Amino acid sequence: MNDVRADETNPEPSFFARWFGFAGWRAMSVKARIFTQILYRIFFLLGLAVLIIAYGMITDSDPGGLPLIGMIVGWFFIFQAMINFIFVEGSR
Repeated sequence: MNDVRADETNPEPSFFARWFGFAGWRAMSVKARIFTQILYRIFFLLGLAVLIIAYGMITDSDPGGLPLIGMIVGWFFIFQAMINFIFVEGSR
């Protein structure tokens, strides 16, 4: 199994890799069913849609290139941290 804990062959990952890396997705692919993985991906898209809609409601305009890229990158990092927390840190 893909374990992010340190041992002789697998050194402790950096803070960034631990919280924002893909270890959570690897652990989820081993533990979770396909339907669960699809639900998490749909949740990612719904969360991004909520951010875009909220931005439009607050600013009364559609997000341009830089704000849209910022929202996508920011939501991606937050979502990755949630997945890693649930499937990696939560399994201890």
